[in-house]
Amino acid sequence: MIKLAIIGASYLQVPLIIKARELGIETHVFSWEEDQCRNNICDQFYPISITEKEQILQECQAIQIDGITSIGSDLAMPTVNYIASQMNLTGNSLESTLLTTNKFAMRRRLSEHNLPCPRFKKINSSDEWTADDFVFPLIIKPTDRSGSRGVAKIQTEEEIPDALERALSESLVNEAIIEEFIEGKEISVEMVSWQGTHHYITCTDKVSTGEPYFVEIEHHVPASITADLESRIVALVKEALTFLGVEYGASHSEILITHEGEIFIVEIGARMGGDNIGSDLVKLFTGYDFVKGVIEIAMGTFTIPRLKQLKHAGIFYLTPKAGRVTAIQNRSSDFQEIVRSEILVEVDEIIEFPVTNSAQRSGYIIYTGNKLVSITPEEVIKIITE
Repeated sequence: MIKLAIIGASYLQVPLIIKARELGIETHVFSWEEDQCRNNICDQFYPISITEKEQILQECQAIQIDGITSIGSDLAMPTVNYIASQMNLTGNSLESTLLTTNKFAMRRRLSEHNLPCPRFKKINSSDEWTADDFVFPLIIKPTDRSGSRGVAKIQTEEEIPDALERALSESLVNEAIIEEFIEGKEISVEMVSWQGTHHYITCTDKVSTGEPYFVEIEHHVPASITADLESRIVALVKEALTFLGVEYGASHSEILITHEGEIFIVEIGARMGGDNIGSDLVKLFTGYDFVKGVIEIAMGTFTIPRLKQLKHAGIFYLTPKAGRVTAIQNRSSDFQEIVRSEILVEVDEIIEFPVTNSAQRSGYIIYTGNKLVSITPEEVIKIITE
């Protein structure tokens, strides 16, 4: 039987594990956290931290895996590509892995090739900070985390020490970057690459909580942009992927568009986007089974995506008021547009507000329809707190 190693066992990997098993592939999952695999959704689970590359490599060599992958996780990609390189499997180079998982290295490479991104500076402590010609407000973020962890907008120099301490505490390598704040429309670009050729799938509108933490709470496909702007963005992202050395697999690029129509690359991940974008929204909108495509690439095969324009699709995340959960009302069955909903909190659980990262969101609803739906998540699922 064909054997696939999957790095990570969070909710992000569940669609990947399920799809692989549907395809008749034996799944070997590595993670220190077993929660998502307790229902026997994988064939074999290994309680090894995803950062323990050498230990996982030994297991993969013993298993004689045929491919290795992960979706939606920057943290998993160094291990994925290291093992792929050691076992002569499909993956991106270790240099490309660094460039697409470290925001400072990424920005530096893009800037070297004159690709537009916000001005930035790496910083390891507030003692190193000098204003130079940066103009407030600014953004501080860890160089190596996703999911809005450690991200903050600051208005004055006095706010830097606290924001920097928070960013550094979230960073696994104790690094952060300060960058200029650019106001504009946020979208993501979903692509898949094979042998250095990049195939465009779709652009996704993004809505966040706004300052100071910018946690993502909505995604909608297709993005509400003109065909000309879409074409410019796609060309720019393809160029960036090439300069970052991305040759294989999914990519998720975050883009800012100013009111004047300028385009800036915020960051690029050489992995599928999280928040159910790649696993659900892409297929609902285009018909393309993105998860299956990622598995096929890991196995060394590729079929060019055949895309259709189906119905609109999107996801809303729940961010109820702070307090103890006293009741939960789920009316998902009353709305024909709702494809799936999930509640991530329980009665008596304490909710914090405002949310400061994606892990603190309380649930979500996924919809599809002929247009962007006008319902709000609170109409579908009401989480009552006191």
